[in-house]
Amino acid sequence: MEIFPAIDLRNGYCVRLNQGDYNRETIFDDNPADVARRWADTGANRLHIVDLDGARDGVRNNASAVEQIINAVDIPIQLGGGVRDATEARKLFDSGVDRVIFGTAAIEAPEQVQEAVNDIGSNHVIVGVDAKKGLVQTRGWLQESTVSAIDLANNMVELGVERFIYTDTSRDGTLNHPNFKAVAELTYKLRYPIIVAGGIASIQDLIGLAELGVEGAISGMAIYSGAIDLKNAIETINKLNASGNQQ
Repeated sequence: MEIFPAIDLRNGYCVRLNQGDYNRETIFDDNPADVARRWADTGANRLHIVDLDGARDGVRNNASAVEQIINAVDIPIQLGGGVRDATEARKLFDSGVDRVIFGTAAIEAPEQVQEAVNDIGSNHVIVGVDAKKGLVQTRGWLQESTVSAIDLANNMVELGVERFIYTDTSRDGTLNHPNFKAVAELTYKLRYPIIVAGGIASIQDLIGLAELGVEGAISGMAIYSGAIDLKNAIETINKLNASGNQQ
């Protein structure tokens, strides 16, 4: 398993939201590129970037910050938030984004996800399964759908998607621990690489996710608040990986 530090962007700043609520924002840094360098220097092998303005409004107000992050680090980044079509996915990929994350489009325009898979390759496309009480949320988590997390994932598999990010939106930014039950169910039913976000509060949470066989864990609030020491967490998970408990 890998740990992916999260950098959430809003109006050019590095922020965190509580449960995705845009009115409950904490600004952590006014220079996201510096944050990216810090996490890379700490030992992260990949960064998870979210354009919060794009996720909610479909407008990419943070393009400059994303470009600065790409130029600041030598590790790959995955980016989501406002990616609505295959053309945008191609632009991001060409700009240096290694993995492009579709969220809302997976519900509203699945053909665009399929087109992106065919264009830039399945290894460079992720679908974000953002769910509350088992049902997928879209438009920056402001709209609820009637589609279950597992049904969305299965629909995407049929279109060639091979990697997913699962977020329990009710836990994101809360440090209330991951939804282990939902993660276990999804990993059992899906059998494709899953990266987990939402509620991670301790190294023990990371170990628990690794033992469930997930590919990665995204940490945001925990590493910004100091609840998790990223360097120590990476070392702990690397040892667990090396022991053979998690491939």
